[in-house]
Amino acid sequence: MTTLSLLLLSVILILCNFSQADLIDDTCKKIDYPDLCSSTLRSDPRSNTTDVKVFARIVLKVTLVKANSTLNKVNNLLKTTTERVLKECLTICSGQYTSAVYEIPQCIDDFGSNKLNAQICVDGILDETTTCEETFSEPPKRKSPLTTSNNAVEQLAIIASGIIDSFP
Repeated sequence: MTTLSLLLLSVILILCNFSQADLIDDTCKKIDYPDLCSSTLRSDPRSNTTDVKVFARIVLKVTLVKANSTLNKVNNLLKTTTERVLKECLTICSGQYTSAVYEIPQCIDDFGSNKLNAQICVDGILDETTTCEETFSEPPKRKSPLTTSNNAVEQLAIIASGIIDSFP
């Protein structure tokens, strides 16, 4: 009887893992950046759930970490940059990322109670990353030292937006 019980328990655990992998894949394949979506979710043990709302929270928390990292990078560049135009661009980016870091926890809270507010909040984060990056293309143009970081935050926000948008 104990062998049969262990076998049955093993089968149940295997089936749960397969269904979980399918939920992550099913969720991520419907939105932009499916590979990044999947790897982000799989890297967090909280994704071992059947609640897709948890997925949005995970992605938003990773977005917050990336936004904080980008803000730190901006502030470090501001300390060492002497060129006036570059400093102006970085100052704008600092303001944008300060707002994003402040807003992301609100997006997470809003998602639990108000999908529309959460979606508007995530759209704001997208606007902030875009504004930061576009600042460097305004005359006189400068090469953005933040393109990779801006793209990372933007892609994560797009993933969060897609997950949030998937709810009725």
